[in-house]
Amino acid sequence: MGGGMSSDAPTAGHRAYLPIPGTERLFGGAEYQLADSPAGYVYKRDSHLMHAADCLHEPRVGVEPRTRDEVIEAWRQAPDEPVDPRWCPNCLRLPVNPIPSVQPRRRQEEVAAVAAAARVVLAHLLGDGLSTLDPSRRIWTAENATALRNAIFGEGDTGKGAWWDRFRSQLTGAPRDVLLLAAEAVYLRSIPVADLRPDTRRQYVEMVLTLMQEPVSIPAPISEGLTSHGVFNGGRGWHGAAWQQIVWLCDFTVTWNGLTGAERESARRDPWAFRDVAGRVEYYLPMMRNAFVFMAFPDVFENIVNDDHKRRIRDAFAHVIGAPSGTSLESVDRDLFAIRSRLESDPVGNESVDWYTDPWYASWNPPKDAGDRAWAVRTKPAGIELIERWRNEGFVSLAASHLAPLTAGAPRETVRVSVDAGYEHVDYAQRLYLTDDYFAFLSRMQVDDVVVARHDEQAWLGRITGDPEFCPDEPRLRRSVDWLPDPIAVATLPLPVLGLLGATSRTVIDLTEGRGALEKLFPVSTVTTLQSTPEPVVLPTSSTPPLKGATSEFAASLHLDRQWLDDFIGVLESRQQVIVYGPPGTGKTYLARKVARYVASDDAVRLVQFHPSYAYEDFFEGFRPRVQGETGLAFELQPGPLRRIASAASLDPGVPYVLIIDEINRSNIAKVFGELYFLLEYRDEYVGLQYSPEAEFRLPKNLFIIGTMNTADRSIALVDAAIRRRFSFIEMHPDSEPVASLLDNWLAANHRDGGRADLLRALNAQIGTDDRDFQIGPSYLMRDDADTEQGLERIWDYDILPLLEEHYYGRLDRAQVRERFGLARLRSRLTTTMVVETRGAGPVQNALPGGEGDVDLP
Repeated sequence: MGGGMSSDAPTAGHRAYLPIPGTERLFGGAEYQLADSPAGYVYKRDSHLMHAADCLHEPRVGVEPRTRDEVIEAWRQAPDEPVDPRWCPNCLRLPVNPIPSVQPRRRQEEVAAVAAAARVVLAHLLGDGLSTLDPSRRIWTAENATALRNAIFGEGDTGKGAWWDRFRSQLTGAPRDVLLLAAEAVYLRSIPVADLRPDTRRQYVEMVLTLMQEPVSIPAPISEGLTSHGVFNGGRGWHGAAWQQIVWLCDFTVTWNGLTGAERESARRDPWAFRDVAGRVEYYLPMMRNAFVFMAFPDVFENIVNDDHKRRIRDAFAHVIGAPSGTSLESVDRDLFAIRSRLESDPVGNESVDWYTDPWYASWNPPKDAGDRAWAVRTKPAGIELIERWRNEGFVSLAASHLAPLTAGAPRETVRVSVDAGYEHVDYAQRLYLTDDYFAFLSRMQVDDVVVARHDEQAWLGRITGDPEFCPDEPRLRRSVDWLPDPIAVATLPLPVLGLLGATSRTVIDLTEGRGALEKLFPVSTVTTLQSTPEPVVLPTSSTPPLKGATSEFAASLHLDRQWLDDFIGVLESRQQVIVYGPPGTGKTYLARKVARYVASDDAVRLVQFHPSYAYEDFFEGFRPRVQGETGLAFELQPGPLRRIASAASLDPGVPYVLIIDEINRSNIAKVFGELYFLLEYRDEYVGLQYSPEAEFRLPKNLFIIGTMNTADRSIALVDAAIRRRFSFIEMHPDSEPVASLLDNWLAANHRDGGRADLLRALNAQIGTDDRDFQIGPSYLMRDDADTEQGLERIWDYDILPLLEEHYYGRLDRAQVRERFGLARLRSRLTTTMVVETRGAGPVQNALPGGEGDVDLP
């Protein structure tokens, strides 16, 4: 992880800067110093970055000078996760005491020191379970580990502020044994990394101990272990995952305590049995697994926490042992052990092999022509949230929900077959696009290629640093990337790149035509020799993303009141599922679609329409027949619209997705939703599924549901009580705002005659309040053909009157319906009312519903 430079002459990629003494501090859990810049300092307002004035990466426009004292004060006052200003890692933010990249990494004395420091705690963790800090307490139990894990996940990790501040909050009030376990877990995850000073490690441990009612003193073995120099640089990837490493240790403790005595004894003696136990840990965190097995058996396992680096080293030196023994990660570890043993036992060979110094380094990571190709990877529909995650965690990814794992370099035909098998639910053209995207990502894209990510008018540049990996927990295809810290304006991209970025149907876009121009945007040196890269982050929970409020422009486009629309969106945000109900023609579905596409992107909106035969298997998942061979049929589990959009939403936490369920009341809602009823109310919980009992499913918090319900089909009072509890209900009715004035607003905005609005009011007045659910909405009269007399009559005769005939069936015959609600009758009433009002007598009561002129209903 992190290949830094010597602290006596730190270099920032392409220019050397020395640190200002006494400016050591923590950012993101890693320790840094502020660089001294004799040329002065500048602040770039658009990127919020502070630079040295002569930083070669910094453009010369849009910068403001800052004094040395101002910069030092801002540095000391900055929060753990700086926002404004941030600090350029190319010049000002210098890592403290990293392992020099030009010196051997696997120093025997340092390996021995880390192993001895780890053994202080591991001997008890793997043995009697006692605390090293307080030997009177047995802390390494499944119960304590589960309690610590629950404390971390129960409180949540928002990603804001210093991790130890959140950790302190999560641990406040915890039992003594849990606090002891937490302190020793903090100790274990701190000692193998070199870019933490001994006093910083000690502060972490002491922070936990101060939460005890009767704190303990740090004993000599722990105190001595905290002074070890470490064997790899942690960098942002390691330090940003501190809480995850502690969760992994908790899960290992649970796994270990679940073994039989014989299994534990075997694992203590046999490093490969121990590795197998570590591999069973439920929480997927390869970096911690690799560090942990190294600390337990440093003579067998490498001090490398990046699986990709391990595999590349093994492949480059496999000839030493004849050939690779297999493709699994365990095979890679076994081969590395055999390779090192063979090389270091050679009487004319090397006393010690270090994979990160030449000649070893050049053999497995040979220099290449930087950026043989260039690529853009689109983020639809996640946008800036996913790009921020890419930059913070150092990777680029493709969603691969239905793609079986494929090896790097897979032929296109192999990729096509896998896509056809996993994505049968999408059309053939889309499968071809997916094949091209996955093939490019897996086989055409190479280490050192340039990669571009774009959002709105900003673009970020990086360089691919790793082979493709499949992450089943998300699921995604990932490649590690060294991103440049600052975005650039899209308008400044080379012309060939701008044109290629317009290929909106593709997710992976070949930008090689503009590669030469893109290379000029990079600093002189961006070659990275990272020993590890950030691993997949599994957040405890995701929060409900905020939805943007209604603007005046949006309200005007719908001819609705802005405050009412804002309340609608606010209810949707807080409840996550709403039903819009009202009589026919009130614009329920139209509004649902417009609001959905306002709060979410087009790619993140799906619409499904319920009907009487609609079932759970249609909505969520069910078995469907498919042709197998020439004459056979097979049944395959296929996802429905809810499962598909939930899968997409879970891959983009923080990005709103909306599912519209049109005419939700026309189906047997209880039958369609099944066990999903529970998830509508408890988004943080998981349930087992009817057709996938081995899988646990959760509705992501960023998935919003808008249902529509026609009250002419069913009253809200008849809707299943469970659904009524789980949805908020928003009425759209012709006699209430905003629908009451919708037609008037639309007619005025479109410069149309307002007479049809009077007709609609007269019609609904004639229907009356007793039949309120059957009044008619304005959308029938907002059609273009309503502008003509002939068109208006057709709407009345073929749309409105048939609805009323159905409603009054058995109460009024067809002739009576047309007499009571016909266009001529309503116009006559309106004329009579207007004449009387003109004479000053006010409206005639008998011309309105309930008067003597109405037809009595049986």
